[in-house]
Amino acid sequence: MKKPLPSESAHEPQVPPYQPERTAMWAFYGGTFLYWAALYVYSPILSVYADSLGASFTTVGMVVGAYGFVQMLLRIPLGIWSDRLGRRLPFLYAGHLFNFVGCLGLALAPSAMFLVVFRGVLGISAATWVAFTVLYASYFPPDQTPKAMGIITAINGISLIVVNGLGGQIAQIWGMVATFYVGAGLAIIGLVATVPITENRVNRKPPTLRQIWPVITHPALLITASITALSQYAFWGTTFSFIPLYADSLGASKSTLGVIGMSSLVPYTLTALANHHFARWLGENRAVFAGMLVMAAMAVAVPRINHVPLLAISQGVSGFGRGIVSPLLMGLSIRSVSGEDRATAMGVFQAVYAIGMFSGPLTAGAVADAVGLSGAFIISGTVSVIAAVAALILLKR
Repeated sequence: MKKPLPSESAHEPQVPPYQPERTAMWAFYGGTFLYWAALYVYSPILSVYADSLGASFTTVGMVVGAYGFVQMLLRIPLGIWSDRLGRRLPFLYAGHLFNFVGCLGLALAPSAMFLVVFRGVLGISAATWVAFTVLYASYFPPDQTPKAMGIITAINGISLIVVNGLGGQIAQIWGMVATFYVGAGLAIIGLVATVPITENRVNRKPPTLRQIWPVITHPALLITASITALSQYAFWGTTFSFIPLYADSLGASKSTLGVIGMSSLVPYTLTALANHHFARWLGENRAVFAGMLVMAAMAVAVPRINHVPLLAISQGVSGFGRGIVSPLLMGLSIRSVSGEDRATAMGVFQAVYAIGMFSGPLTAGAVADAVGLSGAFIISGTVSVIAAVAALILLKR
């Protein structure tokens, strides 16, 4: 017999979703867009900029991976803290503030190791994404959680599409450091845009560790989080770390680096909006299996690509696979968790997958230093295959 999650208990009252005013909902969309814009406007050039400061491939992996390392440490505590407060909005404000500090620090960093530190500060900001997702999910009934995650993932994707193109152009015209200053400015605008957002504050007795433990250790949550960690390992070990360096070695300009980033994000975003259709058509486990195999094939193909346009196409196909995988797993992770425990559950989910966000670039960087860039892509493809098989077997349950 399946072990129930807390929200599946017979005595658990079903709380109707909170419906915000239209102005507040648009503020949420705008604030979320700007939150991700500040976090990623510099992403097309970050690894290339670290390389220009004399960083080795391993150090480049540290710069990229510090972002995920901090998230791994903070997302569970922040999720529990949010649930204990019964509030999400203060964490949204904090996310924008840490974006400002982190981007400004990157702009002023005198060496690659300082980039590691301020990428960690931006990881603090990214850890508050727990509150963003849970607040948005609270606007929907529990059975529509995967759909809600598809919508908010699409906003994330649209923001990244826009700023990847913008960041490449800014770096091409005004220099790479200018992208960090733009990120700091976007963070301040995002903080202002977030002010009209409302939430239904939940007043309840703070949960004890005994009450929280069944949520953070539930097998279904840990399985989806572990599979997501493998997918993040593969993605962060390629697209946001060593794909820009590989493209640079092929002669791509700074603006072209932004276009390559966009080529991955456009299909990712479009697929995220429709990922629940893939899940209905193929079944949830087979949909994730198919998406991970697509990502694996494209990662292994990269070392055989010698032309920038073909590299962009490969990233587009990989983005399609990721668009199937990521929002579906995110929705599955909290679908059966009660509303007041969702930040804790989402904190666990995002903390576990953050292991892949920092270990992917770090491992890929060490491999690249040892055997060359091609090794980084091959190891990412191998991990994607492992994730595909795990999803096919474990998610079937």
